[in-house]
Amino acid sequence: MTQKWNLQDIRPVEPRQRRRSSTIKNSDPSGQSDVIDTKNGSEFEVLPSISINDGKKKSPRQLFVAIFIFVAVVGTGIGVSALTAGAVITLYPKVRDINVNAEFTALNTKKTDSLSYEIMTIDATGERQVTATGQEQVKSQATGEIEITKSTPGTERLIKNTRFATTDGLVFRIQESVVIPGAVKNETGEMVPGTVRAQVFADEAGENYNLPANTILSVPGFKEDDYTELYDSIKASNLMAFTDGFDGPKFIIDENELATAKQSLQMELRDTLVARVVSEKPANFTSFDSSIVITYTDLPSAQYGDTLVTIREQATLQIPLFKNADFASFIAKETIVGYDANESVRIDNLDTLTFLYSTASTSQTNLANIDSFTFKISGIPKIVWTVDQERMKVDLIGMEKTAFPGILGKYSGITKGEVKVRPFWKRSFPDKLDQIKIVEVLSTP
Repeated sequence: MTQKWNLQDIRPVEPRQRRRSSTIKNSDPSGQSDVIDTKNGSEFEVLPSISINDGKKKSPRQLFVAIFIFVAVVGTGIGVSALTAGAVITLYPKVRDINVNAEFTALNTKKTDSLSYEIMTIDATGERQVTATGQEQVKSQATGEIEITKSTPGTERLIKNTRFATTDGLVFRIQESVVIPGAVKNETGEMVPGTVRAQVFADEAGENYNLPANTILSVPGFKEDDYTELYDSIKASNLMAFTDGFDGPKFIIDENELATAKQSLQMELRDTLVARVVSEKPANFTSFDSSIVITYTDLPSAQYGDTLVTIREQATLQIPLFKNADFASFIAKETIVGYDANESVRIDNLDTLTFLYSTASTSQTNLANIDSFTFKISGIPKIVWTVDQERMKVDLIGMEKTAFPGILGKYSGITKGEVKVRPFWKRSFPDKLDQIKIVEVLSTP
């Protein structure tokens, strides 16, 4: 039978009273603690307490460390990027290896579509001692060549034996009559003096007439006859030193002994001068050792004792020089079909080319006395198209990388170009010239 309950008979359950008791904790070396209930005398085990951290919350110190690491990493990255920032341009210029075995002509004056040259002149003196067998009296007049110029329009004829004098009164006379051309205007409107060369001889014998090169002379007759304009406009100078002037005793030396001493001395002087060419040749000029011309001149001897004589010799070296760019452009124009003379090129292997004068006598000639010479070049010159790298850097500075192909197209001598910009995320070239580097890579088709 089901029992029935009245609502008033139902009472809430009374809460359990907390037992009050005093406890004594016994510490154990193991880290556990026993708790003793002093009221009931019972003992029960209490587990060690465990603290729980909320992983979603950071302490202020941890947050500071994280921020510091982030700033350090980002700052280091920015610093490294700043130090390594830059651009490397790799250029592949046109290259042609041309087999050449041809004859060409060079002029001592610059003309359009022609190859011109300059003459480098250096000299040296040396001496050797030989035994003399006697003396003889010798008188000889200095001789040489002068270049006469006229700075005003109109030609002027000078007759044979016309006098030319130095500022200190040494007189020389021309051996034959000459006509001096008048000055003319060049392409820029400047007056270019007319020039002519003439052989001269000293009025008297003597060593004091052995003038050094580039001594200025004038025509004293014009001044004496009050032709002031002609006196001022016509001048001359000797391109090479005057020699052979002598007046006095000369020693008599055995011919064989003299020939041996001279040969040894000349070889020594030649070696000295050839070595000097390397160190004294101007920059950006092309030259060939086989084009060297050396002439020798006897200088007055000196006596030591009764029989010992010191012979002295002067050696003068001349070598034609070609401007690097002009020589390369001329060879390219003469050998490459379709070459544009306005394109800049260079020859990378000049030392492998063979240079020979077409006429053997040219190597024994005073080059200052001729207006041109013919020569042969043989070999396989490596002709490389060049660009103005500094100009290209200026064109690229601060530009977007996408502009590179268009800028490269302005340089016809380049077949291909590549660019790398650092750091990799940059999309433009640096704004400083020294941060742009250009590398050239040669490849022969």
